[in-house]
Amino acid sequence: MKTKDEAHSAKFTKLLKGKKIDSCRYMTREEADQMGWYKRPLIIVFKDESYIILQSDDEGNDGGAALYEDIPSKENYHIIYTL
Repeated sequence: MKTKDEAHSAKFTKLLKGKKIDSCRYMTREEADQMGWYKRPLIIVFKDESYIILQSDDEGNDGGAALYEDIPSKENYHIIYTL
């Protein structure tokens, strides 16, 4: 039997596997206002027009940051911050 973490991970692996990134952009001020957010996070847009919006928490209370790390080097990491 899968743990909750494994089940949750499998769901998103199925959704994201094979997707190709088309573009990345920051949420517009108008989009953030529609969400009731103060911050404008990065949006990752895929070729099929689906997208990921970085949030501060699982309730969608505001835009949030992400950590990017280049695994082979383990020394090259960046914070994708909100505006």
